[in-house]
Amino acid sequence: MTVIEHPLTFATAPFVARREYFGCLVYDRRRRDYIPFDQDALHIFRRSTEVSLDELHRELAEKVTRQSFDTFVQLCASIDLMKDGRFQGVFLGNEVADRTMHLSAPTRLFLQLTRYCNLACRHCWADAGTARPRELTILEVRSLLEQMAEMGTYKLQLGGGEPLGRGDVFEILEHANSQGISVGISTNATMATRAVAQRLGELDIESFKVSMEAGSEKSYDYIRNDRAYRKAIRGIRNLKEFCSKAELYFHAVLQRDNLTEIPALIKQAEKMEVGRIVFDVAVPVGRTRENPRILLSQEEAFHALDLARRIGASSRVEVEVMGQVPPLVRKKRVFEGFGCECGQLHCHISSEGVVAASGFVSSTLPAGNIRETPLQEIWNSGHGLKLLRSNPGNNTCKNCEQFLSCRGGCRSRTYATLSALTEADPLCRIAREAR
Repeated sequence: MTVIEHPLTFATAPFVARREYFGCLVYDRRRRDYIPFDQDALHIFRRSTEVSLDELHRELAEKVTRQSFDTFVQLCASIDLMKDGRFQGVFLGNEVADRTMHLSAPTRLFLQLTRYCNLACRHCWADAGTARPRELTILEVRSLLEQMAEMGTYKLQLGGGEPLGRGDVFEILEHANSQGISVGISTNATMATRAVAQRLGELDIESFKVSMEAGSEKSYDYIRNDRAYRKAIRGIRNLKEFCSKAELYFHAVLQRDNLTEIPALIKQAEKMEVGRIVFDVAVPVGRTRENPRILLSQEEAFHALDLARRIGASSRVEVEVMGQVPPLVRKKRVFEGFGCECGQLHCHISSEGVVAASGFVSSTLPAGNIRETPLQEIWNSGHGLKLLRSNPGNNTCKNCEQFLSCRGGCRSRTYATLSALTEADPLCRIAREAR
């Protein structure tokens, strides 16, 4: 288990640094994000609390010019990372993972809080509906949150099913807050009554990811298998009223039943003053596997994503397309070579404790169960994660100039779709043209 050097302050410290093979990752609690730094920066942060800046520069003089050193200190001071020449954070005493493997811990964890859901969406990857008999207890979830904090994993996305349908969700959120963990909630919003939204507003919630598959009531209710559209709209309004500090954005899974809804979805976001909408594509997992008719062909998926991007270009709503392969924006240099974030930067835990790279491969590529093994041990050596990380790629991908930043695209989507880890992502345009 990780030893914490400052046990009384790490949950509330403005910055928490954890060592990595390239130097360190510093979690900026105010901005709710991780900042990567190299070995020289790590040395500066550690020694700045012990010696003067002049002495510190003398220690690095052979590698760093005085001008570069001073500029770095000034930049750190501009974001409050350093003050009066001293690092303003605390350090976790974590072990460093080998570069060929992964980060020392995930930066974000996706927790399926329950399989219960009040809806029965046709495309649900989790096949949600009824809660499973052996879902994680409140004590097990609390223990997981404490393990996350000890590992330096400070970002948590709660999903389901419908997480607001779990009776102890507020207790879980309160404990996450007490551990300094930033929480996002994936929800259909239909259970966000005024009372629920008001209670959520009293907690520190980073974001609400609201599933919204259609802009019209008829299509929405058809996809949901329920007359739920008006409940969802009321819930969204309640969340916006009582949780104004949290970002609320739409997430739309594209499928054959909502291809014509893309313009209406963006207009709905504009009308409700939702700042962002994320478009994704249905994957043959869960209920979608049982209903393959709704799956898009490769050409249909490309057309739909391009349409969303074109409409978004003239909208005041930010339109984001998930799973762009190859990525439009190259990753930060320290993460070069990781490619897909599944199992490299984040992982998923099912409602029954199964750890996997993502929810798409929870049953097919499990890495372990937190009821039997500590999360840190699973992250380091879980079989399903090691398989995914060892992916050698294929000739088409390895010969591509994007390979270092892409590594073949999303491994979880590829495995769920093609039952193969080495194939190119089904949504890769370059691989399609190479065939």
